[in-house]
Amino acid sequence: MPTHSEKNGRFRFDISYRRFQGDQGLSIRVEGPVANESRELLRFDCFEKTPHYHTEVYGRNVITPIDSADASEWSLATLQEQFVTLIEAAGADTMTDAEHENLTGALHVVCQKSRDLIAEEKRV
Repeated sequence: MPTHSEKNGRFRFDISYRRFQGDQGLSIRVEGPVANESRELLRFDCFEKTPHYHTEVYGRNVITPIDSADASEWSLATLQEQFVTLIEAAGADTMTDAEHENLTGALHVVCQKSRDLIAEEKRV
């Protein structure tokens, strides 16, 4: 269940803290339009033991390990720096002008909510 959802037009970012098969960490799912249907395009699973991200490229779920000491910060930076490239590679419909204009603000909220969630989980 997402802890926070942030929308940017037809794109939605679901942020949660997942516990899965003895591992745990921040998870960010990105859904967006492919041929006018909403599909999961990206998922960053910033797990403590096996951090990785998923890209949905033309119907194939590609899983790539994250080789970083801080998978969460790496994932947030990757979203900010490569979002458009990643969703295009996944076959997403072209972003509208409004979605481009609002992307920086939406990603800022995603980053802040992600860091808040991690801090909250560390207090528990």
